[in-house]
Amino acid sequence: MENNEHSERLSPITVQEVDVDFLPIVYEIIRSVEREFIDNSIKVQESQGCSLKVLDLQKKLDYARSQIKRLPGIEFNKQDQLKQFEILQTQLQLKRELLQKYLRRAAQLAVSAFFKSKEKLSDGNPAKVNRLIIFFRKFSQNIREGIEDAKKQLKK
Repeated sequence: MENNEHSERLSPITVQEVDVDFLPIVYEIIRSVEREFIDNSIKVQESQGCSLKVLDLQKKLDYARSQIKRLPGIEFNKQDQLKQFEILQTQLQLKRELLQKYLRRAAQLAVSAFFKSKEKLSDGNPAKVNRLIIFFRKFSQNIREGIEDAKKQLKK
């Protein structure tokens, strides 16, 4: 059990998983401090309750600190993060350019295959022509889908 907790404390988390909801506790503390009581026994009870709320807030802050330390990249300073960001942007740009190059090459191959097969089918055999037409319809559909997928990837 403790080993599981330890590995959970060390595993990276996302920003959305960090619990930074302090406002309700702070609000309760402020409300209890602002209240005015005439009876001393109630003041003592409220003071103890307020102390417990402050301790709860402290625990929540400590837990948030421990979660923030688990965020990926938190160990880098701002300059290192900016440098890493630039590297990732450059990689993304290169991948986009490569994807566009592959798409252009696929289109060139499709056109080349079409004209070469057209020359070879000049004998007019209807079965071969129909098979070729079916092949190119499927091929062009696959190319269109590939281009659409690539466009979606480029937009990301």
